[in-house]
Amino acid sequence: MEIIISGRHLPVSDDLKAYAEEKLQKIAAIFSKLTSVRIILDHEKAWQLVEITLHGKHLNLVSTARTEDMYKSIDEAVDKIDKQLHKYVEKIHDHRVHGEKEPVEETT
Repeated sequence: MEIIISGRHLPVSDDLKAYAEEKLQKIAAIFSKLTSVRIILDHEKAWQLVEITLHGKHLNLVSTARTEDMYKSIDEAVDKIDKQLHKYVEKIHDHRVHGEKEPVEETT
């Protein structure tokens, strides 16, 4: 999985990159068919914004978060994308029981 981290209106420190990559490695374990993740870190006045775009096989997910702390914004955006990915995985997972049905007894 390719992880691209970029900053808009701010330089991205190595600590922020390492923190974001660590959080996203947990998501990569959920769904093996992810191809790339793009994280955009932004700063507007007092707000720290994070936008995460996740690409995979038949999958495009986007989440955003806005708080006053960049690390907290990363946490919230990763939590949102994690919920979306879990919902997608549950949707494609087949929950039906395969096998023969038990015969129904007739009473007369």
